[in-house]
Amino acid sequence: MPLRVRDLYILLVFLGLTHLFYFPTWNAGFVTDFTGMIWRMEGKHAFDILGSFGFPALQPVLSAFQYLFYQAFGLSPWPWYLVFTSLHVLNGFLVYRLGASLLEAYGSKTPRLAALLGAIFFLLLPYQSEVVVWRVCFNYQLSSFLLLSVLWLAQAWLKEGRARLLWLAHLLFVMALFTFQLAITLPLAGLALVLLFPKEARQGQIARAFWRLSLPQFGLLGGYLLLNRVILGSWVGYYGAEAHLSFPLKDILANYFNYAIKLLAFSRDWPHPWKEGLTGWLQQPMLIYPLSVAAALGLLFAFARYRRWRGEVQASLLFFLLFALALAPVSNLFFYYLQHLENDRYSYLPSAFFLLGLSSLLSILPRRLYLLLAAVYLGFASFFLWRTNQYWKESTALYHRLLDGFEWHDAPAVYLLNLPANYQGALLFRDFAGQGDAFRDALRYVKQQPYEGAIYEIAQYNLAKPGDGVSVRVDSTHQLTVEFNQWGNWWWRRGIGMGPGYQAEGYSVQSKGQFYHLTLDTIVPGAVFLYQNADGWQVADFPPADVRLEQPDEGG
Repeated sequence: MPLRVRDLYILLVFLGLTHLFYFPTWNAGFVTDFTGMIWRMEGKHAFDILGSFGFPALQPVLSAFQYLFYQAFGLSPWPWYLVFTSLHVLNGFLVYRLGASLLEAYGSKTPRLAALLGAIFFLLLPYQSEVVVWRVCFNYQLSSFLLLSVLWLAQAWLKEGRARLLWLAHLLFVMALFTFQLAITLPLAGLALVLLFPKEARQGQIARAFWRLSLPQFGLLGGYLLLNRVILGSWVGYYGAEAHLSFPLKDILANYFNYAIKLLAFSRDWPHPWKEGLTGWLQQPMLIYPLSVAAALGLLFAFARYRRWRGEVQASLLFFLLFALALAPVSNLFFYYLQHLENDRYSYLPSAFFLLGLSSLLSILPRRLYLLLAAVYLGFASFFLWRTNQYWKESTALYHRLLDGFEWHDAPAVYLLNLPANYQGALLFRDFAGQGDAFRDALRYVKQQPYEGAIYEIAQYNLAKPGDGVSVRVDSTHQLTVEFNQWGNWWWRRGIGMGPGYQAEGYSVQSKGQFYHLTLDTIVPGAVFLYQNADGWQVADFPPADVRLEQPDEGG
């Protein structure tokens, strides 16, 4: 199915739309886990690609790109920006091609229009921003490209019966497995395609498609899982079996509704009380179980009458089923709703099928009403995407100001009193270790001015506005009080809220909400106490030198 001239025009439109909205992020995304990825590759050789540089997952295809691209371009922002945006455009184009081809097979009256709008929904969805901007998320983009390609090739083979399409589909599936483990549900997606594909458009019988398409995919998946078991000691890597093979039914059911409402009604951007209320309600057994039973019965009824529906409805049911399968690997993971961006990457591929299903279902409406509803959806999506990318732009500016403003490379130790974790969810120096690794790695790899002293990461926090900051008071009892200058922030440590405080070697922290107390047992001689306020660093002023406690001599 070669490209037509109109398809090339659509590709150019997709390219223009993507750069229109994502250009403000051209130098963003080189943060936190990304610098950790560079640290993992430091000093390694191409041969280490096979072991994924020690990462607990079998992903040599992804590792090959990361290593070769980093070796070729370092951290020059333009190549990274262009490859991420270009792959997003290609994924959007695959959504369009797959949607149009399937809708044509189902006899839709407007297959290209429905697929085009579904693809634009996908491109401009604000919740794609984390994947397109954060440079560590290439696994989500590349695996989505491969999986969408496999499905497009599979449906083309079902239509045309050409063996070359089938072999290429199997090859790309193997590549997808060794890119990212989201590919594990693809055999079920292929089986759904085989069973629900219109018999009028299929070459051959279902049995032939099962033996040649589905069964080899299940076999390849079995081999991949066995390799995981042999090499990693677990059937699944990445977060590990404890996370991926846990199936809390109530949470999974709630997450399916949370993701569907998020994609349909932009719930991530609702006022906080609404978001909290929705998430809380969906955690109530008296609501989520009856709601799930009703939804299941509705789906059973829809699929029982599958062949009686018009083509657009049949296609939308297939797309929604593919959405459910694509979401399955992450459905048991935590659904984050507090701020923007966090964990939006989980819905990148599932959103492609959900939005195709939405567009297909709406296409049965009168044309003017369909276009009006699509315009309203795109209006909200465009606004939220633009705002989200402005968060990335502003957070990146602060990120570089803090790196450029760090002037204490000769200090033996630095105490970071309020290291910014994120700005409205756009990541800055989030650190799960609580030891300043994200800030140290940023100095080393992004700023390229390593700091070799000790870093004491006392607290992190989230910025609500670019000018947020704190005030610091120091008393003669070696206690510092660090207080927010504004409302709307909270203290973080190791990626979550600090809680009432904690005890560490040499100091203790007591959180009081708007402020915290830092009590020092010992201070490294010559150490600097830094706090971020608005645009840069400030140094905490201590009372006269006699209040500074030196480390005790080893002899006591």
